[in-house]
Amino acid sequence: MRSRPLLESLLRAFRWRRRWFAALFAALAVLAALNTVTAPDASGTPVVVAARTIPGGTKLTVADLRTLRLPATIIPDGAFTDPAAVVGRTVLIQVSQRAVLTPADVLESGALVAAGRVALPVRFAEATALSLLRVGAHIDVLGAAISGADYGVVAADVRVVAIPAAADGGLLGSSQGGLVLVEVDSVQAAAIAAAASVSAVSFALR
Repeated sequence: MRSRPLLESLLRAFRWRRRWFAALFAALAVLAALNTVTAPDASGTPVVVAARTIPGGTKLTVADLRTLRLPATIIPDGAFTDPAAVVGRTVLIQVSQRAVLTPADVLESGALVAAGRVALPVRFAEATALSLLRVGAHIDVLGAAISGADYGVVAADVRVVAIPAAADGGLLGSSQGGLVLVEVDSVQAAAIAAAASVSAVSFALR
């Protein structure tokens, strides 16, 4: 029968080129796996993610956000599902591009500081050292006494609530660097303002 020689020829060809066929099948398997991983899941849950890397202290706009559908099994608890719930709120820490936004990433609506305290803008002398600060960090504010004779702690253990981005002015509309928003009581606010009127103020990490 003519089919037998044909079959034997095909088998011989396969044996001669078995490495080539193995590589081809392996490549096809990888492509199939990638398609499975990257294929959009139309049945997933919509969540709000960062459209870019967002610095801490940034007030969120529509341009900072996008919506993706993800499997429910990988979505963090409390993740935002509607951009409208996030726009206008301030990011507490730097959020990486494509990271899912949750309530832990943003300040409570309308509340920068605790009751009975104020958010005081402070411009520190060593602007380059601001990279050491993070929103939520506790610092001591250092400055001179009114007499100018002494230099020391003028406000101890104050919390950083925002670090406006220098490029867009962040919360305070300033294009200059070195500005930090700290949570203080009225006595601490007066002490920092008095020290800043005498000379530049600095900070120490706790």
